[in-house]
Amino acid sequence: MEDQSTTSWPAHAAAVGTHETVMKVIDQHVTSLNGKRVCDLPCGAGLFSQQLHDKGAEVYAFDIEDVQPYFGPKEKRVLADANYFLPVESDTFDLIVSIEGVEHVENGSHLLREMARCMRDDSRFFVSTPNVDSFRSRIVSIWKGYPKYFNPLDMETKASGHLQPVDMVFMHGAAKRAGLEIIDIQTVPNSRDKGLGLWLQELVRPWLTKSLPLKMQGKIPFYGDVIIYVMKKSA
Repeated sequence: MEDQSTTSWPAHAAAVGTHETVMKVIDQHVTSLNGKRVCDLPCGAGLFSQQLHDKGAEVYAFDIEDVQPYFGPKEKRVLADANYFLPVESDTFDLIVSIEGVEHVENGSHLLREMARCMRDDSRFFVSTPNVDSFRSRIVSIWKGYPKYFNPLDMETKASGHLQPVDMVFMHGAAKRAGLEIIDIQTVPNSRDKGLGLWLQELVRPWLTKSLPLKMQGKIPFYGDVIIYVMKKSA
């Protein structure tokens, strides 16, 4: 199923610093993008697709909407609905990037299974999403009744087209069921997490995280408005 409508969308729709941090994480895990076949989904206005292209990647850019203006390479741009199956063969991509996408689909588990299908055995999958497990998002939930970035616009619609928050426990379970292994987790730095604010947050962190699984009791996912997962196919 495809939505052929043309949509005006901010050129940089992701949270501030997300593109830069995701690229740094990619550079930590991938020696070179030159000649690699890369999937960018959702590509939005194509700014990150262009960055991947500039590093020598063969970029296949997917989005449900024909966002205009579009700044990325247009040769392999495809309109497709990630709620269904992508129009590509299995074992196609050396690298998959999904920036702020999993919270927009109706079934996040299906998205991870479909990405696993499209990945080659030695591929890497980089996915970012709003960090609803963070201290700041938890405070927003207490005071406003919803996680940060998921404020309702009406009874059927949330901000920025978000459908559902994706927490760390869900992501680990969905990855395992999709045959994927999470090998790294990082967050996008927040300029407010420093100085006295950082000191106060560190003071309460042990108390606010003690009821969580051990992997969630550290500085990740406590800090950062956006969380980034790096996955590979399970052995």
